[in-house]
Amino acid sequence: MTHHRTLSIAGSIAASLLVASLASSPRAQPTDTDAAVDRELRSLKADYLRCERAATERLLGTGDAANCSVIYEELLKVGFGGDFKRLLAWWHAERVADARGERIAMP
Repeated sequence: MTHHRTLSIAGSIAASLLVASLASSPRAQPTDTDAAVDRELRSLKADYLRCERAATERLLGTGDAANCSVIYEELLKVGFGGDFKRLLAWWHAERVADARGERIAMP
């Protein structure tokens, strides 16, 4: 067997072992908590976009504005780790997609 062939087989075995260990890892399997966080994030994004659209169409009342502010803060924290630039980039991509009649699922 050539040196190159031996390295190729060894690399394949190592990659297979890595994939098998990651697949058997408890973290690799989606959990109910992961699904709940994903649902919360999708809900926050949808609520935020509804607020954004409403605010462009009319003056929001005090209660609606406060509610939208809470949604924004939670989305910024949960969805973007506090990174305003990431939220802004996602929002911009959503606006462009919406104008084209498309939807973007995640940041």
